[in-house]
Amino acid sequence: MDTTKDRILSAAVALFAAEGYEAVSMEAIAKAVGIRAPSLYKHYKGKRDIFEHILREMERRDAENAAACAVPQGSMEQTPAAYEKTGVDELLDFCRVQFRYWTEDPFASAFRRMLTVEQYRSAEMNALYHQYLGAGPLGYTADLLGSEERALSLYGPMYLLYGVYDAAGDKGAVIGQLDAHLRGWRRDYIKNEENTMDRDIIIRRERQEDHAAVEALVRESFWNVYRPGCLEHFVIHRLRDDPAFVPELDFVMEKDGEIIGQNMFMHAVIRSDDGREIPIMTMGPICIAPAYKRQGFGKKLLDYSLEKAAALGCGALCFEGNILFYGKSGFTYAREFGIRYHDLPEGADDSFFLCRELIPGYLSGVTGEYAPPEGYFAAEREPEAFEEFDRRFPPKQKLKLPGQLV
Repeated sequence: MDTTKDRILSAAVALFAAEGYEAVSMEAIAKAVGIRAPSLYKHYKGKRDIFEHILREMERRDAENAAACAVPQGSMEQTPAAYEKTGVDELLDFCRVQFRYWTEDPFASAFRRMLTVEQYRSAEMNALYHQYLGAGPLGYTADLLGSEERALSLYGPMYLLYGVYDAAGDKGAVIGQLDAHLRGWRRDYIKNEENTMDRDIIIRRERQEDHAAVEALVRESFWNVYRPGCLEHFVIHRLRDDPAFVPELDFVMEKDGEIIGQNMFMHAVIRSDDGREIPIMTMGPICIAPAYKRQGFGKKLLDYSLEKAAALGCGALCFEGNILFYGKSGFTYAREFGIRYHDLPEGADDSFFLCRELIPGYLSGVTGEYAPPEGYFAAEREPEAFEEFDRRFPPKQKLKLPGQLV
């Protein structure tokens, strides 16, 4: 911040932190900046205007930090797909960035200390304090982790360490305490998830009597994620009768007798540039019930499915997905294998198109094009049948939300 307007904001927030908002005058801000008081009004209408610009600057910085750490901006209701894709490691990176931002950045640190003091003096400051430092980050963390208890165990010590940092002579030691907390929390989180899942879940083949429950689960899981409403529950309904369907690789995940996840596989081919058709498979829609997302269940189901596909002789998989999630299970960009997505223009973004060899070297020397099985386009090709099918389910509101693909 190096313009006069910026220097005014920096000086003001530092004074508000040291003396309190009400105690600071425009004359005091001008003196701290090194200009005459009347000159302030060339840049801001008054002290309230300065404060509102400080809030805008904090909002801008928060958005930058979130983008840099690949975590969602906005609420889970606004960007459900982004919340679903964010992993624990991205969240922990964000925690590290935010802590150092709130303690080491002069502007943000002064803003935090101002709110800490002023929260007891006005309802507005109290609300801002909780938005930035209390219930706001705690609720955000709970949405990402899917659990208020987990969020409190992660964020509670961080919150305590803000005060410890301010009073500490050795600031670096407090940063070390934070890193130790985050490492320990991650270790315990992973251990707990593995123990809980191994004890409480069953992954098995889907049965005919599961169909209605699975379709309802898929509808609930994908609703308003990639488009207003969803098509996936109709797609899975049709895929079971598709010639490309692989019934041996049609799985559901149960927890305490309730179906909370599903995945299925389809035969597919790569049309190689030398004229061959290379048999592969694709999969999905893979889903986990909303209440169990971001808790490791999806990866557990995915890894189990891949193991079974490999045992059945599947040489490679291609499909559309997010590398941040699927990369943890060995997937990479299909372009690295020389595989192109059907009809995608040259130079277009193909980061959604992923591939994994299940037989090492299976795609060695292969270049060509992949097209999804025709069954995945059932809803677009049978719009009337889709609408009739969807009416079997309870009405839900279709919303156009940021982050949707359509």
